[in-house]
Amino acid sequence: MDKAAPVRDRGKLRAIVAGAVLAAAVLLALLGPLLAPHGTGEVLDMPYGPAGGSTPLGTDHLGADVLSRFLAGGRTLVLLSLAALAAAYALGASAGMLAALRGGRIDAVVLRVADVLLSLPAFLLLSLTVVALGRGVAGVGAATAVVLLPEIVRVVRATTLQALQHDYVEAAVARGERTAYVLLREVLPNLAPVLAADAAVRFVGAVFVVSTAGFLGYGAQPPAADWGLMVLENRDGLSLQPLAVAVPAVGILVLLLAANLLVDAVFPAARQPRTRRRPVAVTADTVAGAPVLRLRGLTVEADGPSGRRSVVDGVDLELAPGRVLALVGPSGSGKTTLALAALGELSPGLELRQGEVHLGGLPVLGLTERALRRLRSRHAGYVPQDPRTSLAPTMRVGDHIGEFLRARSVPRAQRPVRIRSALRAVQLPCDDAFLRRFPHQLSGGQRQRVALAAALAHRPDLLVLDEPTSALDPATAAALLADIKRLREDGGPAILLVAHDLAQVASVADEVAVLDAGRLVERGPVAEVLARPASATARRLVDAARMTALPGPREVANQADTPALVLRGLEARRGTRRVLTAIDLSVDPGGCLSVVGPSGGGKTTLLRCLTGLHPDWSGDLRLAGAEVPHGLRGRSRDRLRMLQLVPQDPHDSLNPRHTVGRIIARPLSQYRPELHAEALWREVHQLLERVGLAAEHADRRPEHLSGGQRQRVALARALAVEPAVLLCDEVTSALDAPTADTVIALLAGLRRELGVALVVVTHDLTVPARLGGQLAVLADGRIRESGPTDRLLSAPTDPVTAELLAAVPSLPMARPAPAGITDQP
Repeated sequence: MDKAAPVRDRGKLRAIVAGAVLAAAVLLALLGPLLAPHGTGEVLDMPYGPAGGSTPLGTDHLGADVLSRFLAGGRTLVLLSLAALAAAYALGASAGMLAALRGGRIDAVVLRVADVLLSLPAFLLLSLTVVALGRGVAGVGAATAVVLLPEIVRVVRATTLQALQHDYVEAAVARGERTAYVLLREVLPNLAPVLAADAAVRFVGAVFVVSTAGFLGYGAQPPAADWGLMVLENRDGLSLQPLAVAVPAVGILVLLLAANLLVDAVFPAARQPRTRRRPVAVTADTVAGAPVLRLRGLTVEADGPSGRRSVVDGVDLELAPGRVLALVGPSGSGKTTLALAALGELSPGLELRQGEVHLGGLPVLGLTERALRRLRSRHAGYVPQDPRTSLAPTMRVGDHIGEFLRARSVPRAQRPVRIRSALRAVQLPCDDAFLRRFPHQLSGGQRQRVALAAALAHRPDLLVLDEPTSALDPATAAALLADIKRLREDGGPAILLVAHDLAQVASVADEVAVLDAGRLVERGPVAEVLARPASATARRLVDAARMTALPGPREVANQADTPALVLRGLEARRGTRRVLTAIDLSVDPGGCLSVVGPSGGGKTTLLRCLTGLHPDWSGDLRLAGAEVPHGLRGRSRDRLRMLQLVPQDPHDSLNPRHTVGRIIARPLSQYRPELHAEALWREVHQLLERVGLAAEHADRRPEHLSGGQRQRVALARALAVEPAVLLCDEVTSALDAPTADTVIALLAGLRRELGVALVVVTHDLTVPARLGGQLAVLADGRIRESGPTDRLLSAPTDPVTAELLAAVPSLPMARPAPAGITDQP
């Protein structure tokens, strides 16, 4: 039985009813003048005459028919509101996007003007604009646009800034796309849902402002018919003829309420697909010995290209106090969805089909919003995956953890002790200087530990960790896992640890649960699953994890006469701070240069300098012997083509609004305009086959691909322009071990078959160990050590390299990586 069906049905019914009422009100307003039985200025009876005869709603203060004036008065309101909204969005969107793109003085001027307009009360701003432009429809329309403008500017600017941070936008910019294309094809399609919801809300505001202006006498002037003006004109005769005021007032009210209800139904602020049952009081603590978390028959569904599909399919799971359960599985297997469902949350687009979730002995899916918050605040803590977004950028460390405690009703007097205790538990400083730091002053590992401390501060019974080490270098990840291990040994909370690297979690977890395609295919003690994996999925994960053992020595390819890329004396700054110093690198055609190092060492900044996305650097960059300007604007099309970027996050590297075919076809059409449509799509299909995908994938959108498939599409897009050098930014960090192996093998094949040079930034030493070539260790903004990969991995001379090497996880009975990947291009 679908327990969420009543909720879905009620939501759809509300949307249908609200939409029907709004459509009827708008149609009545637009077509009303054609239905009016009398002229709007025709006097039919005495002023404030009663209803009856030819005036079914009576007459107004002049003796005109109220019904006729009502039918004719809505058109101006609706059309003027839409016109004002369109004008405000045209100007506001242009100003907001310009401010986001250009920044600097333009951004400051736009924001200051918006701030000034926002500081004035809407009524005062309306009055000032009407006085300046004059009464009437035109003046009110302009005034309404001015009232709406500042908030639209801020919304568009904020959403544009967010959209510009996506990897697929940076890939397009680095490829040399024009600004107009980036805005119209990469940014705007993804702003559309946000702006559509905002425009719907603004329409309600526009109707309200225009109605208010009519009531104040600023808008349509007598003898014109207007709902707001009707209320103003007939307010003195309310006791004699209430319909003359009530009818236009009800018309305005219905229009506003219907629009509001439709916005709430179609664009909910935070609607969760949970079932609604009777409220449950949260009063009991976890029963001693009882499971902290229990799932029964949990099934979550989502819409797919061929109909509805199960993301989580009938999962039964229990987690006892003080135990660590590692939830592993291939990318897209439903791990994160299951972890969030354990906390009563589902991502947008997902719906609960059936099942039960109990946290601390109480049902999660049956609670009201308030009771659910109370339950989670008492029993659960959560640490998200990405340390870059896990902390509020404007809050200091102490304030961030203190806010968690405040939300959980911990008395103010107890918070300082709790904050320092939580920081000590995760091996962080707890002095006043550290408490005053902002997130940007912390390394990636420190940010993740602060997030862990905040989740632990209120001493929860369940701690959910979603891929907490995927964005960290091996040494930092090992330190974080050591903290988790100490928590387990000290009798800490039950921990649900979502991971894709079985080798990392093997030393921490008590049990392993293997998820594949939403189904729980295996569960058991760690040692038993590692020694005798029963399912095919578990065997693949174990085999891939055992491949983390570093291979033996390899032969190094002879250097070419002209290197594909040479970098000399790079010095990069971010503001006044120097982030890279004296960087010298080179890579031959068909060669591989891997750049490794701890988090925050400058690896991604190095790639951004090479691509021209970070132009604030000095030094010499040459491609095939030719000098390359530092910034994108100074580079020719050929120089842009030769360097292509493969972003880190497979979920963010492809524009979700485009199909795979369109994503790959765009760089082809950009750099090979001579291709006609048939030849273009033939090239697209050949590129898909080259990276191990089928032609049928061209019609799919990124949301219907796995993480590994998305990374292959990103590679195909980069290969479309036949680059000389591929810049790969952590291309395996978000992938499970078997999928990462296929991507590494694909990169090795591209070196061998196409002669493409690789510059691979990674924090995983197993990647350069399998790719071979040259290795550079980057830490604290400078190269600590460089040379052939085999030599550095077998006999490191720098402590940073040794520390990274020591942190590489391994499993019992580790065996070397399979042969077949050599250094010969």
